[in-house]
Amino acid sequence: MSCPLVTAPQSPTNTLSNQVLLLDVLGQTVKVPTNALPESLLPPGPDGLRRQLPDLLAGANPPVEVRARHAAAFADLREFEFFPAVAPLLMPYLAGVDESGNTALKPGPLLPSSALDQFAQQPKYWLSDHGLRYSLAQNLTFLTMSEVMQGDHSQGFYVLDWNARWNVFTARAAGTAGWVATQIEVKSGLGSNGASQEPKSSLGSITSPNYDWSSVNGIRVPELAWQQSLSDGRIVVVAGMVSQRNYIDGNAYAHSAHSQFLNSALVHSQVLPLAQYNFGVNLQWQPREEWYAMLGASAGNANAGELPWTDFSWNTWSLLGEFGYAPRDLLGLGPGVYRIQPFVAQAGGPTQGGLAVNVQQKLGEHSPLGWFGRFGFGGDAVAAGASTQMGTGLVAKGPLAHLGLFPDREFDYAGLGFIWSQPSATTKTVVHANEFAIEMSYVLQLTPTIKVQPDLQVVWNPAFNTVGDRSVVFQLQLDILW
Repeated sequence: MSCPLVTAPQSPTNTLSNQVLLLDVLGQTVKVPTNALPESLLPPGPDGLRRQLPDLLAGANPPVEVRARHAAAFADLREFEFFPAVAPLLMPYLAGVDESGNTALKPGPLLPSSALDQFAQQPKYWLSDHGLRYSLAQNLTFLTMSEVMQGDHSQGFYVLDWNARWNVFTARAAGTAGWVATQIEVKSGLGSNGASQEPKSSLGSITSPNYDWSSVNGIRVPELAWQQSLSDGRIVVVAGMVSQRNYIDGNAYAHSAHSQFLNSALVHSQVLPLAQYNFGVNLQWQPREEWYAMLGASAGNANAGELPWTDFSWNTWSLLGEFGYAPRDLLGLGPGVYRIQPFVAQAGGPTQGGLAVNVQQKLGEHSPLGWFGRFGFGGDAVAAGASTQMGTGLVAKGPLAHLGLFPDREFDYAGLGFIWSQPSATTKTVVHANEFAIEMSYVLQLTPTIKVQPDLQVVWNPAFNTVGDRSVVFQLQLDILW
């Protein structure tokens, strides 16, 4: 039976002011009464609960309850503050891509909380009171494959991904705020083959079975930039070493290999040239609640683990746009986001362009299902691995509970995804022009901060595989999310 980190009937002592707000896997609010949590997991101080906010899902509007708590806490700030205890109040969609909450806890764990959860949670509260909000994801992954083209059938790795926002100042009266944005990643292969092999090369495929598996061992910094909000949160400017994938191509249902889909094509489009590690700017504008626009520009040749001026050249650049419609309720189905993504780029050769579409839609107000899709095509000299690609699928909240099999598993995540890819320009020999894959994944909330994820993928016609036309990939991943 799961521990009681779930909603409870309302009572005079369990009003919104006495509830911890969490998010489920579809981005909906889960209200947890304070008396359902150990005191060690509650925010400290008289204002702690008023400032408590969950980590947001990138690519979705924050729920109304979360937005209301944020607005009330922000209104209590002085007209000007250094390192404020409350993040800038941005327009809804921009908040989802530019802000982090201060709560690592997730609802519906199988096991009760422990000292490890307290160790993860209390520093988030304390640092948030000094302007620093972050998400820290760690993965331990074991993977085994059939029909490999080279290397071993089994591999393993450890990944750390720290994404932080340090709010330096907020000038509430002037409608502006500034903060440092950074992302630090660490990857270490496990076992004798972990430092020299990776599954994408072993399979000879366009897509990688695990987005987080980098060929670079050690530390790398995809982003270190300054962010400035203007016009009361309607405009955000990001400048410095910018990871465009932190802002463009978000999708609440399929955006992170830390407890969602693992295949790279279901995390980000491999058509879009989403630069990271290089100099760039990202401009964001949301004039109305349901409409937003982004423009991202990057230049340089730096790779993972390199400084942004390494081999710098103006002959390698990209310019991407994203125009989105994000209704809170579309035709009674619930929230959705519909994005159009044109781009133009150069990678030392011809200047080429392309177009992508990225959508997500909840399938009913009370439905546990959501649908997502990424579809794109682009010039094969500038596309990020695939000249044409489709990645689409369904996600479900608590499928075992809704089927009546395990009623207490109402906050687990399950997903079924399908991928079709055609390779971009390459020096490799293309054996199959059309590569297909499916992914089936289940994510069990083990503790308030730990998930277990078995994942099965089948890849048909791996584009560069010379020894087989079907590979089966099984992964078991431990997700530690702080």
